[in-house]
Amino acid sequence: MQTYLSSLIRKLRSSIFMLTLIHLIIFYSCSTENEAKKKEEANKKNQIFLGIVNSANLSDCVYCTNTQAFQGSCTCYSNIPIGTCSGLSSGPAKSNSYKISCTELTSSGVWFISDDGKSHTCLYTTCPPEAYRAAFTANGI
Repeated sequence: MQTYLSSLIRKLRSSIFMLTLIHLIIFYSCSTENEAKKKEEANKKNQIFLGIVNSANLSDCVYCTNTQAFQGSCTCYSNIPIGTCSGLSSGPAKSNSYKISCTELTSSGVWFISDDGKSHTCLYTTCPPEAYRAAFTANGI
């Protein structure tokens, strides 16, 4: 009987050890994923902040309220601080200032020029597909 109890206790200890080990592995992997996500978000915020602070870097920027063609309007801004537009998104809206040229982009479709001449806007019925492509893709092409 004592041998049986000793064997049972050893198995129980072994099971508890294995469960503890599994919990530690799961906890470590979850915390590692959360840390990676936090670092990625902090990096994005730092890049945007540095772009805004370093406003000497100017670029053209296209911003679309919806990146699906014929569903959103787009605005192309000329010579604005690169950090104020690059990579910003809110829901389906996207923006991009990498390799964007408002002069080239507004050569097709129907665009309306702002009073100050620094931005052009097209409505979902007049925006060319290139505008949505430029806002949605990482390199603006």
